[in-house]
Amino acid sequence: MSSFFLRPDTEAFFRSGLAKSAFRNSIYSDMPIDYYLPQIHSTRTLTKELINVFVRLYHAHDAYLAFYQPYQLVYSSLKKSNKAAPLWHRIMTMAVSNPKFLDLNQLTRQSSELSIVAAAKFLSRFFSQFGFRQLDDLQEKLQSQNQRGTLQGGQLQGGQAEKEAIQRIIEEEGGRAVEEAVKETLKAVQEYEEASSEAEEAATALGGSGGSWYTKEALSVWTFLKNPDEFRKRVKILRLARDYFSKFMAITPTSLVHQQLISVYGGINGVTRMVSEKQLPDILLSELAVAQLGDVGRALFAVKVAQKQLMTYQRAATTKPVVFVDKSGSMASEFSYHADVPKISVASGFALALHHKLNANVYLFDTECEPVTPAKIVKTLLTIKADGGTDIDPVLEEIMRIGKEEHVYIIISDGITEASESVLRKFEASGLAKRTKLIAVPPGLSARFKWVELLNTHKNVKAVKDVTEFEKSAVSAITS
Repeated sequence: MSSFFLRPDTEAFFRSGLAKSAFRNSIYSDMPIDYYLPQIHSTRTLTKELINVFVRLYHAHDAYLAFYQPYQLVYSSLKKSNKAAPLWHRIMTMAVSNPKFLDLNQLTRQSSELSIVAAAKFLSRFFSQFGFRQLDDLQEKLQSQNQRGTLQGGQLQGGQAEKEAIQRIIEEEGGRAVEEAVKETLKAVQEYEEASSEAEEAATALGGSGGSWYTKEALSVWTFLKNPDEFRKRVKILRLARDYFSKFMAITPTSLVHQQLISVYGGINGVTRMVSEKQLPDILLSELAVAQLGDVGRALFAVKVAQKQLMTYQRAATTKPVVFVDKSGSMASEFSYHADVPKISVASGFALALHHKLNANVYLFDTECEPVTPAKIVKTLLTIKADGGTDIDPVLEEIMRIGKEEHVYIIISDGITEASESVLRKFEASGLAKRTKLIAVPPGLSARFKWVELLNTHKNVKAVKDVTEFEKSAVSAITS
């Protein structure tokens, strides 16, 4: 609807039920009603998901604006009374007058996201305790009493007792429901704000892009309110991945970083044909001399660059880690002896540390194997769930495809099936088993698997039971 149809004091405004709002029109400040409608409807929809009741439009309207607008504006905009919905007016007056409401408003004001969280939580908690139908029924009874009093010149003839009983219910039961709703809403908003900030910081530290790209599902308002345990689990996985990323960045031997620097900036051991523009700094001096022969020489040099016909110094090879992390759902569970540490957090932290510090290539696998960026790893941490299985064949095939004997290939998993006979034969013949290391986290892999036995002949299998053993095995995998 346009603001023309919903502007205050129009027929459409009254038909929408917004005349029952506990607030005067000053609550909108200098903005039209339409500016707030998307958030108000989101509040109403989210509340419906939580308690399976479509609260009135004016309920969502008042709750959202009470949290979104600055406290002074909210308080000053309260109507002195509202004959259209007197009981709801009393509920909102008690809410705004609650001491904890000011603390809440300090957190939520001018934040659409936090105001939706607060409004949906407040409405769902209040109506869960007090009862949506109960408020409607009491309001109808009170209005009926008021109408009878008007018709009979203010003489209620026995109805005064019922009216006072209704008021008492609102003050006592409604007051308790408001108190609990405000208290729980404050707690929920504080948790959501802190967890969201922590998750965003962790995502950025791990190499994700940050921002709201990952909040649409795993860290959404809906997940937080509808499934808070799942929300907390995702934040925990992400936070601990960041912590272990920092730890592995610190304990990765400096000597390995030095080797990487030699590979990039020194350690020349031969001459080879150029394959990438990245080799331009290593072009032979005799090749550079061509560019000094005037326009013709510069043109010839440009052609040789474009066609990669130049000869360059060859850098000394160094060990490069290639890490394969199992992303099956079981990896989201905790280590046996560290019940608070998810396996996927430690494994991802290690892989990302090697990526950042040693330029390692990182793969995620379950039934398939794919190279990933840090941002993709962050997304996996927020979406990992128990589904599907694991298959070692794609991992071994990728190791053979890379095929470089100077690399070290590290597989991290908590359980995979046997390799197929054909893949195992090719892998054994490739000679890469001596460069492939397995870190088996709980519950571990069957030692009877032939591909595990093959790695074990080179003493390349480490079965760990806790985080401490994982750390030692991880460092050993890249240093020995």
